[in-house]
Amino acid sequence: MSTNISKQKREDLLNKIKALRAFISAAPQNEITVNLLSYLSDLEKDVNGKKYGLVFEEHCEEIDEVLDTHTPVLTEEKDLRYLLY
Repeated sequence: MSTNISKQKREDLLNKIKALRAFISAAPQNEITVNLLSYLSDLEKDVNGKKYGLVFEEHCEEIDEVLDTHTPVLTEEKDLRYLLY
């Protein structure tokens, strides 16, 4: 089963926002904490908003691992070049 890394990162970020919100909410409330809570709400909306575009998942293919240790070298096969005509 494939893992959606973008979704996983979004969920991790939302969990961090939730933890920050809980920490700030427990602190004595003043103008700074109110502004921080408002900023966290805006940030959460941005994270939850629809995203459009290409997403390149961060994973390795088997060929990537092979190419790390083996570099292909192409050579000319002179006997085969006349078979193309």
